[in-house]
Amino acid sequence: MKHFLLLLLMACSLAATAQESADLNMRRAEKMFDFLLNNNADSLYENLSAQVKPMVQKQQFEGILNKVEPQVGKYQKHSAWETQQIMGQKCYVTMVQFEKTELGALVIFDEEGKMLGIQLVPADAVKKE
Repeated sequence: MKHFLLLLLMACSLAATAQESADLNMRRAEKMFDFLLNNNADSLYENLSAQVKPMVQKQQFEGILNKVEPQVGKYQKHSAWETQQIMGQKCYVTMVQFEKTELGALVIFDEEGKMLGIQLVPADAVKKE
């Protein structure tokens, strides 16, 4: 009985740790999205994973919204963040409402909480039924 309680306690502790990590990544996703909304390319680049930085130039993060707004209109709001498994990768997703259409925004992190990517995608690619 003592071993069962110890295992149960360990399982609850691991579940709580996983939940805290997920919550932390949710907050990180919101922060990265705020950087995108505010055209803060420096902060987006600084939060990239070391494995991704050599493949990306900071200029690629500049004016992301300015590039899409002619097609989708001005940003209006976004939904609460949720997690999804996309192609085997845990992604943090929010639905973003623009004047003309809705897009999905997704953010992916590595194990250390550094960003592997941030992207605006067609809503159908991430919208749950």
